[in-house]
Amino acid sequence: MMPVIKSLTCSFLCSTFLLAQESDQEPPNIIDELDQLPPNIILLVTDDMGYGDFSFHGNQWIKTPNFDTLANQSARFKNFYVNPVCSPTRASLFTGRYYIRTKCVDTWLGRSMMANDEVTIAEALRGVGYRTGIFGKWHLGDNYPMRPSDQGFTHSLIHRGGGLGQPSDPIENEGRYTNPILFENDQEIQSKGYCTDVFFEAAKNFIDESQQTQQSFFAAITVNVPHGPFNDVPAELLKKYSSQDLSKWGNNPDRLARIAAMIDNLDTNLGSLLAFLKEKELDENTLIVFLNDNGANTQRFNAGLRGKKAQVYEGGVRSPLWIRWPKHIKQGYDIPQNVAAHIDIMPTLLDACEMGIPDAFELDGRSLMSQLKDPAATLPERAVIMQWHRGATPVSRHHFMIRKGDWKLLNPSDGQSPRRDSTNYELYNLKDDPSETNNLASNQAQRVESLLKEYDTWFADVSETRIRDRGTPYILVDRSHENPLVLTWQDRISKAWSYDDEGFWKLHFEHSGRCDVRIEFPKSFQRDLSGWTAELAIGKDIHTQVVPHNDKHYVFPALNFTKGKHLLKARFVSPDKKSTISAYQVRLQHR
Repeated sequence: MMPVIKSLTCSFLCSTFLLAQESDQEPPNIIDELDQLPPNIILLVTDDMGYGDFSFHGNQWIKTPNFDTLANQSARFKNFYVNPVCSPTRASLFTGRYYIRTKCVDTWLGRSMMANDEVTIAEALRGVGYRTGIFGKWHLGDNYPMRPSDQGFTHSLIHRGGGLGQPSDPIENEGRYTNPILFENDQEIQSKGYCTDVFFEAAKNFIDESQQTQQSFFAAITVNVPHGPFNDVPAELLKKYSSQDLSKWGNNPDRLARIAAMIDNLDTNLGSLLAFLKEKELDENTLIVFLNDNGANTQRFNAGLRGKKAQVYEGGVRSPLWIRWPKHIKQGYDIPQNVAAHIDIMPTLLDACEMGIPDAFELDGRSLMSQLKDPAATLPERAVIMQWHRGATPVSRHHFMIRKGDWKLLNPSDGQSPRRDSTNYELYNLKDDPSETNNLASNQAQRVESLLKEYDTWFADVSETRIRDRGTPYILVDRSHENPLVLTWQDRISKAWSYDDEGFWKLHFEHSGRCDVRIEFPKSFQRDLSGWTAELAIGKDIHTQVVPHNDKHYVFPALNFTKGKHLLKARFVSPDKKSTISAYQVRLQHR
């Protein structure tokens, strides 16, 4: 399949607006033209929760009454899969396509930026009159043209990068979850309150505004909990769980208490949201989709599943999928037949809205609506494949799983390595062995080869489409869309988040001009750079200046830049030229 180009894929929407365009009037709200009002949609995604983090799944160290209520009122898919880590899951979730196609192949170092020509569920829904909002974590690109506002969301309130407290954060945040600096419609704002409370409150305000304007809404509430760091959690809830003996649930009781406090707070916010929908008389025709982005971020109770985040065992890739839509689907039942995955969410939502699923979107997923309408329905059997490992280039047969029917084949190699380091395939019959304890690979050689053949066909297909511009996407530098432009370690092409690793940013300057370039360090940076040489390279142009004082920043004023693609490097060199320090963040302010 060829890559998706936005200007070509939305042709199915264009005909809807032709009459309005010809008459120079505002395009009609398609929603008003439908015989039946399409659903409001809430997509709720957690960050680093595990399959077992719910009392509904037998957890005894934390109670989640509101999640349990949601589960009891939902259709529950028992065999639902996501990637072992977050960015690839989010790329597939928002596009309905396997993550390798989207260029988003990892979680950091420039590899978690999604190609801007991908068509998202937000763009599709916005095209038919929905208000679209995201509240929480995006993690598919911090700069133009990869931000939520560039990818179909009319309103956004997010943090940058993969989490609060990471190098993508504004320096002033220093990792705080309470009163963090966030980004509302691409502008820095000072929020008030605990981050989860802030995101849910903003989502409710967005929903209320949508009701007042009589528009259907798509609200993606993509919270950043219980992702670390764990230093800033609700104090009263931490006290509640710290007083319990959690040692039997994991080897770090203090961390478990902090994770429990985050989840408890999240559960309370979910209860508030459900009550809000009922109060506004929106609950009957609001479709709620809930899932985790990957497995649990620590080894803890996981409802009998093996493994955790970053692993391709069930504990790393199995997620709840609970879908609640009281007006249209039966409440409180399991769907154990067939295997579903994150790639199915977009086509399911398009189907629920009766939009159809255009071939031009080149989706890998399929609609689950037939099973939502008829719990006994069975879809054609297919293979679902999940893979992830470090590095900018996906490697065949490295750290992957393939599930087809009751059978699962995996190569649990080292996901932290960018190269394949083993071919120790494991095969499990998950119907008989859901905990993956009885490896049948040696006794089922023919089945192993059959599944490997399906995997090889898949890998060749999804890898072939990475032809737009090979490698990670470029950040576009355009004063009309982003000023200032802040570059962080999140999108720096390098080996690690480290002051010792220089790396570079891939920039495509859309025009020539001048800008002030400010190199910044956080308060926690302890090195004295007095007398060091600040060195900034934009393409072939290299600028240097001796640093006169031990400041946390240094500014190169009024630098000229030319249109085109350039690599940007920023570092400090010691007086003896034996040591270098990489810039933490670089801010380009256009003049």
